[in-house]
Amino acid sequence: MTELHLSGGDLGCGTMRVRCNLAQASAPVEVNYDNGRGWKTTQYQCADTSHTIDGLREIAARLAAREVEIDADDFDCDCEEE
Repeated sequence: MTELHLSGGDLGCGTMRVRCNLAQASAPVEVNYDNGRGWKTTQYQCADTSHTIDGLREIAARLAAREVEIDADDFDCDCEEE
């Protein structure tokens, strides 16, 4: 399971985590917005990440941009692998 932690930048003081089993094509990409509601399955699967951490980072940025209502092309934050 690969997990990313996103913070700072356009997320402000908020944080979020995104995780996926990059070895399994049908594994869901899950997100935790650190709002006390736990992990939620997204519409994305591992296949959408091209089975790479860079692909997972790209999807994580899209999810974060949508959360703060910023165009994904303009979104910026820190992203670290946990």
